[in-house]
Amino acid sequence: MDEVALVGTSSQGSSKIVKFEGARRLAFKHIEAFVLTFSDPQMFSTAASSSGAAALSQVADALFIQEAGHLRCSRAEIARFVDTLRNPSSVLRACAAFALLQFTMPAGRHAVHHAALLQKAGASRVLRWAAAAATAPIEAKIFARIVLRNLELHQAGPSS
Repeated sequence: MDEVALVGTSSQGSSKIVKFEGARRLAFKHIEAFVLTFSDPQMFSTAASSSGAAALSQVADALFIQEAGHLRCSRAEIARFVDTLRNPSSVLRACAAFALLQFTMPAGRHAVHHAALLQKAGASRVLRWAAAAATAPIEAKIFARIVLRNLELHQAGPSS
């Protein structure tokens, strides 16, 4: 993305970099605002302090975007989301965890496919790290815990 800012003559270079930086900051604010629209402080606080699955299930059900269940990601796309969980930006980590939560919700049409791709990518280790990261916002931690729970549910298979 930085290459875009360097296009143009040297006299225009500094103004393009400034415009790019402003656009970048604005984009991060919009991403953060989007993620926060799904945040319920009381529900997240309860889920954060609870080790039980019921609190996570309640949050997951409230966060699920039904239309997201129709999306089908490739291995490369899932790998990019997993890589983003390692990004220094807590906003991007929360956004990636939120997306993975949507893709792995048991009600989603392609959830089993996404769970298999995540398991092949070794995402569980990265998700555990994201869920425990001291610098991560509570949303990112809860989203990561829900994805881990979803992976466990998919691994266990359908119950009879």
